[in-house]
Amino acid sequence: MDAVIDKLIPIFILAFIGFTAGKLHLLPENTSDALCAFLFYFCGPAVSFSNIIASDIRDIFNFRFTVAMIALEAILFFILYFLFKSFSGKRGADLIIHVLCSFYGNISYVGIPVFLSLFNNVIPNLIVIMIHGVITMPVIIFLMDHASNNASHKKILRSALDSLKNPNIFVPVIAVLILFLKIPVPQVLRDSIDLLGKPTTPAGMFALGLTCSKTTVRSAKKVLPTAFLSAMSKLILSPVIAFLLARYIFHLDPWWMESLIIIAMLPAALNDYIISQRYHSSEDFASASVLMSTFLFSITISLYMLFIKV
Repeated sequence: MDAVIDKLIPIFILAFIGFTAGKLHLLPENTSDALCAFLFYFCGPAVSFSNIIASDIRDIFNFRFTVAMIALEAILFFILYFLFKSFSGKRGADLIIHVLCSFYGNISYVGIPVFLSLFNNVIPNLIVIMIHGVITMPVIIFLMDHASNNASHKKILRSALDSLKNPNIFVPVIAVLILFLKIPVPQVLRDSIDLLGKPTTPAGMFALGLTCSKTTVRSAKKVLPTAFLSAMSKLILSPVIAFLLARYIFHLDPWWMESLIIIAMLPAALNDYIISQRYHSSEDFASASVLMSTFLFSITISLYMLFIKV
């Protein structure tokens, strides 16, 4: 597990560097917004594209695991939606961000190192990346667009069409089509897209630190309780539901069941924070949720590994 912890430490260091830069006012005020726009429109789609086209469709097709993962996220979404709506009073885009941070995990930058360290196999991660790229993220973007514009039900179709213009939606879809149709992608294009995706973690964590530097003590105290609730939902509620689904509903094999449980407990993704910045919704909460769940994950994954004696 030391290899897993070693992968988490740089995340906090990058965020601390961004936090320090913000406190020392070394960068313009809108730097965090500019970085997140770059990540949202360019780096994020590039990462999705690279991961998907690098997969082998014969290896990543597992119908029961795929359906179990989709069912898990759907169940969590509705539970958390009513939980935060009832107990925090959040509405609209702020509510969607709270729900997103509580179920959408860091599959690429935490999940892949964890699976390489434990199993030397990342096939479950690739399946989830495809699910997120083709299903989860398009739904979230649509809901955020709809909530942010305060659109009426008559404008739902228009909101859906506008969402389709988002590269986080159409780029993964294109990648999946390329994978299924076995369309060759020139190596020079692959390399260019890989390079475009590489700044995602450093730039994102740096921007997250910048945002945290602007958070006052009063606002920090205000978001910490809900950020902790979000982290507990991600690290405890999510894997419990994953276990119940995997064992009693979908009857997954032991390795696939364990994979679903570990993926379910991954900390809040950097994308959660990037989306909150892009839509200017609950940024303080999202940054606190990412940092808190990532820190607590280092404890929960260690306890889980000790429990199952890996």
